[in-house]
Amino acid sequence: MTMSTAHSGQAKEPVYLFFSGKGGVGKTTIAAATALYLARSGLRVLVTSTDPAHSLSDVFEQRIGHNPVLLAPGLVGQETDSSATWSAMSGPSQQEAAEAASGDGSQTNASDSDAHRGRVRRAMDSIIEPLGHAPGVDEYVSLEILLDTMNSSTFDVIVLDTAPTGHTLRLLFLPELLEGWLGRLMTVRGYMQRMTKTIGRWFGRKGRGDPPMDELLTTARHQMSDVRSVLMDPTRTAFFLVTIPEAMSVLETARTMEELSGHQIPLTAVFANQIQPDSPTCPFCHARAAIHGTELERLEDLTGSVPLLRVSARSTVVRGLASLEDFGCGLWQAREDLLPLLKGDS
Repeated sequence: MTMSTAHSGQAKEPVYLFFSGKGGVGKTTIAAATALYLARSGLRVLVTSTDPAHSLSDVFEQRIGHNPVLLAPGLVGQETDSSATWSAMSGPSQQEAAEAASGDGSQTNASDSDAHRGRVRRAMDSIIEPLGHAPGVDEYVSLEILLDTMNSSTFDVIVLDTAPTGHTLRLLFLPELLEGWLGRLMTVRGYMQRMTKTIGRWFGRKGRGDPPMDELLTTARHQMSDVRSVLMDPTRTAFFLVTIPEAMSVLETARTMEELSGHQIPLTAVFANQIQPDSPTCPFCHARAAIHGTELERLEDLTGSVPLLRVSARSTVVRGLASLEDFGCGLWQAREDLLPLLKGDS
């Protein structure tokens, strides 16, 4: 391998590699193989799944959960539990928990205002807690990963095995949406004490007391702007679409490319995965290869100047470290130019 390591000199901010596509096209396998390839080169890599239907444990043949686990030297894996993360973000603060624990549970001696605040708190808890299971929360939790790691030197690379394409697009467009929403919210701010505390913990505000809501909203808006900048920076973020040479997948790839272009998010490359090799002695193989050939021509026209990386179907399942390492070498040894971390001196 020819790449240099990011931690050989001064620590750099991490780069992000997104892998997305329809379910069943092999994006988890390609993401996992990429993460292991980078880790084997000496980089510090976090591979995380933001797809509710996690598959990282299957492809690594190792149990991976909500808490990070070491998969190989330099490689940490995590399958994000959106409900658990939401509970941690929106639950009571340490101060609130301590106050609740120190009370006797009786409101006999409590003032009317204290009793009212208690009822409001319970009502807000009953509203916020179920949101951890609501559609769309996975995108917010994925955004939390970006916020937590964006200015960290713990990892050189964050590899994100994302949910199917529609979910991923919502994640990529979420910072833009939130930045505008926070700006409008600043003009109509009011009494939102409970939500202010949630936002404060979400964006890592620590210390005693609650900062003014204006300050929290301004900080959050600036952070959304920073996330958008990172997502649009080709030296910090690479976005890979994984597809197969089948009509429905090619059509979805076309729609996704159009969406990304409309939001000025650069597409690094497209993987055409599971291509059927031709065989003159196998009529089925020959027919499938002809279909794939037609769709590959469509993909070539579609991608234009965006690199189209062809990956042939394999006769064995890619699972476990040895198989992933072999697969990753085949993917990247000749195309390291497409990984933003490898550009320039590290």
